[in-house]
Amino acid sequence: MPMTALELRTNLKRLIDKTEDTSLLEWLQEVLASPEKGKAMAEDMLRVARLSDEDIAAGRTHTIDDVKLWMAEQKRKA
Repeated sequence: MPMTALELRTNLKRLIDKTEDTSLLEWLQEVLASPEKGKAMAEDMLRVARLSDEDIAAGRTHTIDDVKLWMAEQKRKA
């Protein structure tokens, strides 16, 4: 059963009160203050998630070891 608006607000307020991360709080303030921007950000995140799903389905992935090796190589080049 979906939460009511009151339940959602209460839960959000509780989570916000527990948060000490100022960058997260600033981001949240920006999203809530500008619904258009928040919607655009959400659409962007959804687009990236879909692209990621496509890459995974197509086998375009790397293991953690592959990434660590690549990072070590990049560090040596720097």
